[in-house]
Amino acid sequence: MKLLPVLLALAAGGMTVQAVAAGGAIAVKLGNPTRAEIAALKRAFASEGANELPVSVGHADLNGDHRPDLIFSSENRDYCGALGCDSGAILATSGGYSPRLIHLATSFDPIFVLPTVHNGMHDIRYGNARHAFVWDGKQYQ
Repeated sequence: MKLLPVLLALAAGGMTVQAVAAGGAIAVKLGNPTRAEIAALKRAFASEGANELPVSVGHADLNGDHRPDLIFSSENRDYCGALGCDSGAILATSGGYSPRLIHLATSFDPIFVLPTVHNGMHDIRYGNARHAFVWDGKQYQ
């Protein structure tokens, strides 16, 4: 499956389309969240019993539904360590964002969404790492 027009068009936040890296990977550009994104993050964090705010956010269509999903990286020192900061995603729905938080790896920027797909979700890679995190149907491994 090709990376469907993952034009990371970020209408509400007025953000820009992301760059395509070598191999068809899309670099997720992180920036400041909007109020609606902060509210969605707080809902998702509450379901996990934690609050990783402040965060930087970006967008990519992880599941191929043509909706830009919310990808975040924590900037809260409690969620950062020698290997980087916690990161995650919240899928976009027709009514906003899902309240379910998807954990990604603890890592440094940049985050790349790869053209490869496993179990309905695009693979993710961080920085210059060779390892791709793949969706096993429940989480990224």
